[in-house]
Amino acid sequence: MNSTVVDMKPKQSPAPVADVLDANSPMPGHYDTIFYLIRQTIGARHVTIQLDGDPRPPADEHMACLESPLVSQGRRFGMLRAYAEEFESGASHLLAGFAVLVAEQHALWAEAHLDVLTKALTRRAFMSDLGRAAATFQRSGRPCSLIMFDLDHFKKINDTHGHAAGDAVLRAVAHVVQSELRRCDILGRLGGEEFGVLVMADHLTALDIAERLRSVIEATIIRDYRHVAFTASLGVATMDATTDTRDALIALADARLYAAKEGGRNRVQGDDNLPGLDEMQAAE
Repeated sequence: MNSTVVDMKPKQSPAPVADVLDANSPMPGHYDTIFYLIRQTIGARHVTIQLDGDPRPPADEHMACLESPLVSQGRRFGMLRAYAEEFESGASHLLAGFAVLVAEQHALWAEAHLDVLTKALTRRAFMSDLGRAAATFQRSGRPCSLIMFDLDHFKKINDTHGHAAGDAVLRAVAHVVQSELRRCDILGRLGGEEFGVLVMADHLTALDIAERLRSVIEATIIRDYRHVAFTASLGVATMDATTDTRDALIALADARLYAAKEGGRNRVQGDDNLPGLDEMQAAE
């Protein structure tokens, strides 16, 4: 079985914002006011933000482009770009000033919406996103699933190895889960050792993602705590005609998480009556 080794040594300074941008970042409209000011100030036709690791947004090759790096705590985490037929002298300097504002806005967003320990969304922020996904399902029927998981016997880890080890486990789990998720999936810390993953997908896809998460969590080794083993139990629920609200989805996913624990832990529990589930499990 392949293992993932995670280095969870304490840093001399807080983790830079760039460490958490890949999965949880502000909504696109978060910067609308700054974009408006850029367009009005330097005459840009349109403005984009490219986070490190993202593909570069398409642009008209016949337009001039100015760009300025987005920097937080001394490290670049993205690029601010402005496009126009022609820029006047001094536009580049002004754009650099707006890049500072964007970085500050992102830092403020992260402070308000990200869990300090794990860099997953806070419970409040996650529930807000889950509510929006539920509303989208109600309007358009877009698939929406929730994976809830927590770590098995986590109290024993704290009691046996200390709270520093427990914190390292939580950080490592959040890190490897974030690495495994698609860019459209959202991880939140619901409290203690319990997490939620919002997946805009049908039940079979969500079950497949949940199984990958279960496997990668079990295989994770923390560099400074190699002797600490841990697993997770996961419950998966998907919105449908009878489970069409945020609270109903949470209740069902939580019930299935409890069933996964009752069934022996370190397993995924979804809808046992789902067509095609037997074939998928047989293939595994």
